[in-house]
This record gives sequence, C-alpha cells and structure tokens, in this order.
Amino acid sequence: MSGERMQIFIVIALLFALFVAIFALSNSEIVNIRFFGNIYSMSQALIIIGCTVFGALAVMVLGLFSRIRTAFKMREYKNKIKNLENELEEARREIEKLKENINMLSNNKIENN
Repeated sequence: MSGERMQIFIVIALLFALFVAIFALSNSEIVNIRFFGNIYSMSQALIIIGCTVFGALAVMVLGLFSRIRTAFKMREYKNKIKNLENELEEARREIEKLKENINMLSNNKIENN
C-alpha cells in the first residue's frame, strides 16, 4: 500500500472505531445473553465492542492467509522467471555458437572455392 492510501485507510478505521465506541456507549444497558446453554448478564456496550474486535481479528487473520498465499505464489513466479532467464541465456549462447559455426563454414567454403 502506498503512503497516501495507508493514511486514508487509517483515518477510515479510526472513524469507524469512533462510531462503534459512541454506539456502544449509547447502548450500555445490561442484557442477558444465551451462549452454549448458559445465560450471561453483561453490558451491551461490552458485547458490541467485543464483537467488533472479534470481527476485526477475523478479517486480519483471513488477510494474513491471503498474504501468505500471495507470498508463495510470488516465490513460485520468481523461480519460474529465474528458470526462464537461464533458458533464455542458454538459447542466446547456443545462437552465438551456431553463428560462429556458420561463419566458420562460410569461411571454409570461400577458401575452398
């Protein structure tokens, strides 16, 4: 990401965090939550903030997997490029050898005539 795009992203993330904090504090009543058969009483604000943090962590983990997959693809492509460059260099050397052989044959043919 370029510096300018990163700054825009950070500003948007901070605005979103501010919005979530204001929303959570506006809804701070105690509520009952059923989770795996148990009932928990807790502040609605904590639930909102907790779910937001959990969602952000989930997105971060998924993004990390995507970056790892991209890094492996990049390594694979770099290896392919290196192999193709080596093949190209070998082909150039072969062409030079063939040109030398053609020149030698041409010179021999001219001398023999």
